[in-house]
Amino acid sequence: MMNYTEEQLALLGRVEQYLAEHPKVSQNELGKMIGFTSGSILSSLRKGTYKTPEAAFQKIAAYFEVKDAANKRCAEVHYAPTNISSHIYGLIGVCQAAGGLTIAVGDAGIGKTKAAQKFHEDNPTNSYYLTINPCLTSVKSLLKAIASEIGATVERSVDDLWLSIVKKLSDGTVLIFDEAQNLTIKEIETLRSFSDYFHSKGQTLGICFIGNPEAVVYMSRKAEFAQISNRVRLRRFYTSDQITIEDIKMLFPILSEQHMQKEIEFLHKIACTPQALRGAVGVFMNAYANKDYTLDGLKVAAAYAEIEV
Repeated sequence: MMNYTEEQLALLGRVEQYLAEHPKVSQNELGKMIGFTSGSILSSLRKGTYKTPEAAFQKIAAYFEVKDAANKRCAEVHYAPTNISSHIYGLIGVCQAAGGLTIAVGDAGIGKTKAAQKFHEDNPTNSYYLTINPCLTSVKSLLKAIASEIGATVERSVDDLWLSIVKKLSDGTVLIFDEAQNLTIKEIETLRSFSDYFHSKGQTLGICFIGNPEAVVYMSRKAEFAQISNRVRLRRFYTSDQITIEDIKMLFPILSEQHMQKEIEFLHKIACTPQALRGAVGVFMNAYANKDYTLDGLKVAAAYAEIEV
């Protein structure tokens, strides 16, 4: 057994805390996140059997330094039940209760993803959240991603994957797919088949698509989407001009507490541009990091980000 220094023991404590707070992250996954080439390194460190721990602890220290800096930087910006995010949150709840397909699309950076993530955070036992990236270009790759997310066995064949997922899902569950514009017609048909399967049994499975406007435009224009489109229970469009002053106050409570009305109005103007809430958050975070989130500080941060208001 290796004799560790107090600093090294403290870093191991951070590792244990992280794993306890993130039960979905395995020891091997955390090791990869830290930068270890082998999943066994973190295991050996925790057991005290790794022969050359100094460099490994330096990696752990560097990893948590970055995380601490990020958390400090974001300390004043939390999820807020804004006008749009609250509506999307409720829409996902309706999709879960009623089953079937639901589409929520809108401008980039207006809070769609935040709402979906918050819903999943609040309903961890009967909702699943997946981000669809352009690499998931086949039904099999999508099914493997779903199986991995819900804890189903990742079978080799497509049909066995489908059955494995169905067995793991349950009545009253909702699957949330962010960046849904990246889905292909075959993938959407496959997802619809899950909902249809539960419907045939007198049960409900909600499939909620969240993405940019082209997701619905694509569905509406392509003839092959007609059957899918007819099965969609709800469609909602959201735009940045629906963002309100009250949304800004909720998102940046420190400004309301200090009665910084001009700063609130400035961030609202940014939020109503194509930069949306994401742009307003970015400007505030940079100004906050510079320890000047007055109107002048916000203007400097906006100029640095090349945002014109």
